[in-house]
Amino acid sequence: MKDQDAELIQNAIHGVAEVTRGDRGLRVHRLHSKYAMHHENDPLTQKVADQASGARLVFETLATRIEFGFRATGDKSIDGSFVSAPTTVNLTYAGKKLLFSHANPDRRVWSGNAVAHIETGEDAFAIFELEETIEPRMVELWLPHNSDIEILSLSADAPLEAAKVLAPKWVHYGSSISHCMEADEPLGVWPVVAARELDLDLFSLGLAGSANIEQFAARAIAELPADFISLKLGINPVGGRNMTRRTFVPAVHAFLDTVRAAHPETPIVLISPVICEALEDAPGPSGGGLDGKVKASEHRAEDWVGDLTLTMVREILEAAVARREDPNLAYLNGLELFGQEDVGLMPDGLHPNAEGYRLIGERFAKIAKEREYLR
Repeated sequence: MKDQDAELIQNAIHGVAEVTRGDRGLRVHRLHSKYAMHHENDPLTQKVADQASGARLVFETLATRIEFGFRATGDKSIDGSFVSAPTTVNLTYAGKKLLFSHANPDRRVWSGNAVAHIETGEDAFAIFELEETIEPRMVELWLPHNSDIEILSLSADAPLEAAKVLAPKWVHYGSSISHCMEADEPLGVWPVVAARELDLDLFSLGLAGSANIEQFAARAIAELPADFISLKLGINPVGGRNMTRRTFVPAVHAFLDTVRAAHPETPIVLISPVICEALEDAPGPSGGGLDGKVKASEHRAEDWVGDLTLTMVREILEAAVARREDPNLAYLNGLELFGQEDVGLMPDGLHPNAEGYRLIGERFAKIAKEREYLR
């Protein structure tokens, strides 16, 4: 990749913490590499942080043809029971939306928690044809939400310039239900749906399987400029059974302490989990059943340990907000975003489908307006 193209991409990108040089082009990361030592024992966190959910390139241009070249990497289970969906890219301009889909990326073949080998795919070249214009306009190129990529090339039939984005900055943190791998396109990620409705400049730390209320994530949020912050907590500690009431409560407060110290007056919304019928009143670890639905644990520890359930997590988070007496901290019950009446849009009992994610985004935007989260 030419140096001037690399500079343009780094100036135009939003929603990533770091851009690094790959073998052939540029790679994007939603978590900075300085935090790698905090999670390097976990093969999942870095993988999902390198998938650009919510990230985009924003340009001002007269161009009517834009070509974007990249090499994508998806995932596959060694038995073939799971194969990642096609890699998709959106381009938006003047109220219009274009879509490119690529079905043959490289794929990591997983055997348990280890990569057995890589299946080789092919480069992708997304070509977008835009209507003519006589004035430069803002064009947004939304990067894939469900695979990591190496950006290989970017060209257009008119100069591209990094656009100045003046919208308020929104930082969101959450689990797979914020990452939204099951969405059918980058614009279907629910924080993206909400950000576009609310006219916000999104930085999404939706990290599938990895929102475990860890301090490196709180520090990452603390370092970002933010006019609005939302934290969707709870499903991963329950589903992974990696916390109890005894550890969850202080972890939530410590996380909020770190974020609040860096953003003393920024509005923060603490969001509890959406519905997951299996874990509402039973603890994790969650696993898959023969019917493809998520299951809870059959075993419980002694009551004093405080095995977490989603019902308990909602009670804890609501109490934590009340306890802190912070006028700029609000609580949002996740069941308001996706509840019992919506389980038909949750095929595996845990993750909404594409329609469900759009519904969450629309509902969040509506609630944010009604409750004046953005002051």
